[in-house]
Amino acid sequence: MTLDPFAPRGRERRRGPRLPVSGLEGAVSVVGATLVNVSRFGIMIESPVPLAPESVHCLRLVIGGRKSDVEARVAACALGTSGRPRRFDVGLEFTFLPDDVRARLERALSQVGSHPYPA
Repeated sequence: MTLDPFAPRGRERRRGPRLPVSGLEGAVSVVGATLVNVSRFGIMIESPVPLAPESVHCLRLVIGGRKSDVEARVAACALGTSGRPRRFDVGLEFTFLPDDVRARLERALSQVGSHPYPA
């Protein structure tokens, strides 16, 4: 029996809905990587290099044109599905997100609406 990697016991551990970047119209981005989707708890990026699971990284998140440094833990890293060679989908959970940054992120997400990223 093969388990679905995105079933609750697989890689899928989201605590909240994620919004695709296309719905945010540039309101949220990350410096040095391609942002795939975002939630109030974390982001998924596309990276040219794999990141070790459980490692913690400092990232520069841009919300509404304002840059902020945040920390995130690698929750999952897998060979990407975009079709581009040597791309990795990296799921990151925020471990340090200042209160003002969290508030700006939540405002940006609420302006888009409550359309969750498709499962």
